[in-house]
Amino acid sequence: MRGGMQLLAGGALIVALAGLDGGLHPTFAAPKSARPAKAAPAVDPGAPNWNGVWTRYGPLAWDPTVPNGQFDHPPLTPDYQARYQKGLDSMAAGHPANDPTAGCAPAGMPRMMNAIYPMEIFQRPGQVAIFAEWGSQVRRIYTDGRQHPPADELDPTYNGHSIGHWEGKDLVVDTVGLRGDMMITQNGLGLSDALHIKERLHQADADTLTDTFTLEDPKALQRPWVVMKTYKRAPKVDIMEYACEENNRNPILPDGTTGVVLK
Repeated sequence: MRGGMQLLAGGALIVALAGLDGGLHPTFAAPKSARPAKAAPAVDPGAPNWNGVWTRYGPLAWDPTVPNGQFDHPPLTPDYQARYQKGLDSMAAGHPANDPTAGCAPAGMPRMMNAIYPMEIFQRPGQVAIFAEWGSQVRRIYTDGRQHPPADELDPTYNGHSIGHWEGKDLVVDTVGLRGDMMITQNGLGLSDALHIKERLHQADADTLTDTFTLEDPKALQRPWVVMKTYKRAPKVDIMEYACEENNRNPILPDGTTGVVLK
């Protein structure tokens, strides 16, 4: 290099000599470790970008084909149908069923995906996370190739253990390890700890996401129960803090039913 020299002390200093006046003009370069790294991809390679807030669209029942004001009719086994009927009868008598969420328990899966409150999807390579405003619940779907833990190592939780993979632009999810004391709806519809949830999330258009659920439960269901939920993008909606423990208007009463506080 004519009229110049490089002094590399950890890659930090480069000194250039001027060709005519003999002056020194030092230039400092940042060490490689301090240079901005290339941004990591936001999603799994080839996956659609669903980051952002979404709201559920459709009736309140778990089955979206059931009109508001009517109840689900799942293919329950006789034992679980009797439990469900007890909840329906209680509601008909003016005593809402004992809904665990009234005591601020998490809604869990799959009920959190049917909330009237918005949810926010966060994606990064190896994981899709869903943050629900209702109860500030977080659901993690692992897309890094891992499998479910062995059955004897699964700790039953409200949201279970979810793994997923991409089939084209669809996210296929498998969830196990769920608690058996949750409800799918507020009218007493519950399934067992053997519940196995399969999902296929599909982007129907730029602002529409569908989630086809297949619920399998050898204890509670006579056959798989398939429903499809629809969600719309909500770019102007922000997730708010949800604290059930403060100002709870639907406490569980001493008789086990859900109360209503109007004052």
